[in-house]
Amino acid sequence: MIFKRKTSYLLLLVLFASALALSVLAQEGQPTENKRDIALREAIGLLEKIELSAPRAQSDLVKLRERLQYLYDIPQFADTAGSAEVPEPMFARRNSRTRNTDWAGFYNSLKGLKNNELRQRLLTQISRQRSSDYTTARRFVMLKIDNYDGYIECVYTGKVIAAREMPNTNVMNIEHTWPQSKGATGVAKSDMHHLFPTDPVANSTRSSLPFGLVDRPAWQAGGSECDLKRFEVRKKSRGNTARAIFYFATRYGKTISSDEEQILRGWHREDPVDANERARNDRVEEVQGNRNPFIDRPELVEYISDF
Repeated sequence: MIFKRKTSYLLLLVLFASALALSVLAQEGQPTENKRDIALREAIGLLEKIELSAPRAQSDLVKLRERLQYLYDIPQFADTAGSAEVPEPMFARRNSRTRNTDWAGFYNSLKGLKNNELRQRLLTQISRQRSSDYTTARRFVMLKIDNYDGYIECVYTGKVIAAREMPNTNVMNIEHTWPQSKGATGVAKSDMHHLFPTDPVANSTRSSLPFGLVDRPAWQAGGSECDLKRFEVRKKSRGNTARAIFYFATRYGKTISSDEEQILRGWHREDPVDANERARNDRVEEVQGNRNPFIDRPELVEYISDF
């Protein structure tokens, strides 16, 4: 009871401070977009720290993050007193006409940027996401994002199952392309840009192993191989895997080892973005609110010399 009371006070304090900061910035009568972006990013960063230290409060933090994003999206904090309108549901569908971000304009603004400056600009934009708890994220991946007319395909083996409802985890599981043991925790655990349906055996075989080339496989299935030191992804999924890793490293400030990065860059070039990957990026944006920029603009990878 004491834990819940302290957590509730802390959540209220964060929401009040964040809303006050955004409100003041909106009322200053000067260009405030950059300041608002900074305020939102700092508030979300604080929420992520709280989530790591108080995992039992995750459901409340998800709701708080949703409301914080809603407050941010109100133009100049227009007066909504007395309005019967309620905040837009966290996972409402969004099409190109209802996106909060002009992505084409944003990408055009990146011209001339490289390395850390480019990564920071990308982070500012892609960190504006709607977060979910892991159970909800799994359902979206299985039943919406990677569900094609009632069928799901394993990202590593090509195994296909029928799935009109959530499949048993013994039949199809979820792969964290960036392993949980290496930092995919809190908000990152539920980030659908790096979650993919996976055969449970392939999932446990990959575990938290780095991606790489395999000469003498101890396990292989559907074109993917593993020698218990590295995991080599089948050709069809190599580029998707690489771009998911590049996104994660940028979004959550992680680093990729030089050996693994070299392999991933090769996979990125070998398996270019296709229509299915672009469509998946759209579906993730519909429910999560942000995009993987390395799918929209694959050339951005070449302007970052070290992930």
